[in-house]
Amino acid sequence: MKRIYLLFALTSTVLVFAQQQEEEDDKLFENWFNEYENQPQYTAPPPPPNSVPLDGGLIGLIAAGGAMGYRKYKQKANKEG
Repeated sequence: MKRIYLLFALTSTVLVFAQQQEEEDDKLFENWFNEYENQPQYTAPPPPPNSVPLDGGLIGLIAAGGAMGYRKYKQKANKEG
């Protein structure tokens, strides 16, 4: 009778440890096959706008063109008058 109790105790102990190990493995490998399902989806950034900023170079060109036009206007006005 002692052998039956001992066999029953050992079997139940092994089953309990096996169940605990299986639960730990489930947590460990929970996302093993679902690896790609939980990743965020990234999209490409929008293209930059095609506008030209008004920087110092463009403003300088406009000022130089205005100065040349004013000089030509003055030269033409002095010839006529």
